[in-house]
Amino acid sequence: MDNHVQKTQYSETEEKIFVAALEEFSKKGRSGARMQDIADRAGINKALIHYYFRSKEKLYEEVFTFVIRKFFYRLSEFLSAEETFENTLKTFIDKYIDLLEDQPALPFLLLRDVSEGADVFRERVQKLLLPLPTSVPQVFREKFITAVKRGEVRDDDPAQVLITMIGACLFFHVAYPIFSTLFPHARTQRQQFIAERKEHLFNTLYYGLQVRPESEK
Repeated sequence: MDNHVQKTQYSETEEKIFVAALEEFSKKGRSGARMQDIADRAGINKALIHYYFRSKEKLYEEVFTFVIRKFFYRLSEFLSAEETFENTLKTFIDKYIDLLEDQPALPFLLLRDVSEGADVFRERVQKLLLPLPTSVPQVFREKFITAVKRGEVRDDDPAQVLITMIGACLFFHVAYPIFSTLFPHARTQRQQFIAERKEHLFNTLYYGLQVRPESEK
């Protein structure tokens, strides 16, 4: 990965290109997306995209870098700042769902990337996360183990808990066309529905992890 892909600060124009490119790549894939369509969606001249990124491949790598780092860097900082597992769980659900609301095309970009080669996807993500002082799974694991020792939650595999939480946050957004048809208020009252969704996920996960009396085991 070249030095250009290692950037962490982006101009307003670059971010505008990223948003447009994310939509195009998620819908059409890396090979199907066209630079002209990305330029049209961003409302800029195609030459400007080539000026910043030189090629579609470099633009794809930059978009992938931008969304992964934007999420994991910020989430790692937020989680590290929390003192209790209860707040860690609330923060994760809140920030993750906010990201999916802000970047609804993101899950589809990641799924397309995985479908093109799991090993390549794994290598790309690992390279992007290396600069992080701590990873999200590591921070979550430490918070969970501390909560178990304090008696805040029962003992469980933190990896399983994290996977369950990610899946619960993610699936609604991936299958939104289905759920918004089955439950129209998820579309017509989306903001309220999302707020209720966050609260429901927290209550289900957190209180489901509470230490149970011996008589209930």
